[in-house]
Amino acid sequence: MNKEERLQILKDLVAFRTVNGNEHLVTAYIHDLLAAHHIGSKFIQYSDNRDNLVAEFDSGHPGPVLGFSGHADVVHEGVVSTWTTPPFAPDVRDNRLYGRGAADMKGGLAGLTIAFINLVESRAIKNGKLRLYVTMGEEVGELGSKLLADKGYVDDLDAVVIGEPSGVSKQRLDAYVDSGGAKFTPELAAQLHAISHDQKAPEQHFIFFAHKGWLMYKVTAHGKAAHSSMPKMGVNAIDMLVNYYLKEKQFYQSIQASNPILGETIYAPTIISGGKQINSIPDKASLQVKVRTIPEFDNQTIINKLHQMIEELNRQTGYHLTIDITSKRPVINHPGSKIIDIAQQAGAHHLHESLDLPTIGVSLGTDASEYTRVNEKMDVVVLGPGNTTSHQPNEYIDLDTYDSMIETYQEIGAQYLK
Repeated sequence: MNKEERLQILKDLVAFRTVNGNEHLVTAYIHDLLAAHHIGSKFIQYSDNRDNLVAEFDSGHPGPVLGFSGHADVVHEGVVSTWTTPPFAPDVRDNRLYGRGAADMKGGLAGLTIAFINLVESRAIKNGKLRLYVTMGEEVGELGSKLLADKGYVDDLDAVVIGEPSGVSKQRLDAYVDSGGAKFTPELAAQLHAISHDQKAPEQHFIFFAHKGWLMYKVTAHGKAAHSSMPKMGVNAIDMLVNYYLKEKQFYQSIQASNPILGETIYAPTIISGGKQINSIPDKASLQVKVRTIPEFDNQTIINKLHQMIEELNRQTGYHLTIDITSKRPVINHPGSKIIDIAQQAGAHHLHESLDLPTIGVSLGTDASEYTRVNEKMDVVVLGPGNTTSHQPNEYIDLDTYDSMIETYQEIGAQYLK
């Protein structure tokens, strides 16, 4: 594929508004793209208009199984007025493509898909199998990868490359190092600060070989409605929820555990809601939280403590709290694995950045949590052309990096399966 075709595929994918839904727009597009190159693929349905897509090339010779994996959904665009151009009208300027999902992660998904097609057509895969996964529902629960894992589609994987954004612009590099979102050795942190103003490349990319797990949960306080002029006739759900929240916050502040690769537990209460109108005592209020977890203070330990706090409060008169929890495991891969060595060499050949894909652990989550749940032996590389503008207005992807990452993916596939 030439450069214009690669760019058009990226534009087409970004133009699909797949905000936690409608992922079939993307999977159908990629299904047709693969078919145009005489490559078959299979839909794995989750629900109406929501499915995964799986395609495979089998060399016919024994060897490892390598996966290329990307998700089709994106986060909400937020307030449209904060965007310079409409979020789902991909706009190219200053060698960047702007649009919701450009960085997270339709750039990575497009790059992996194009690399997959090129590897199949060039017959560069000499041994083993190369498999492409397009997943749905990653942003709010890794729903698609869970479905694939439960159905056995990753049981035989030896390694997987996940195209999540793993880059930082040089202008943001100092802030990124100090943000707590990734764990750096003092030596690497010093190197990154030193290159933050050099002119070798506009971005610095990393290999994420480890990432935290997460808990996503909703605590609901069930009260009793009453007229606001007679509050004692009701039970104020907001009061109940605030008391729980203060207790929960104190618990998270008390955690002392740390992981040498992943750092500390990160607690983020993100949504609070309660009440319907100003003159009524609210009968329901809720708190939603996302916690990034580490093996030293694992998911089940936190879950047990949350249930304990709720049970203690529910013993008090007038308290009725419930909790609904989704849990995902941390992923830690050995940094000396074959796939990481190959990826670093490929990055050095094609990305030409200040540092050759340093390996770090990060706080984000990926579909690897579900893949490794059923296949602990697989190696994981998270590597993608996007950057830290993910989830922000005016999200963008650098187009030179996008093209170079396609070449990087191709070399990874060819070398791992040669």
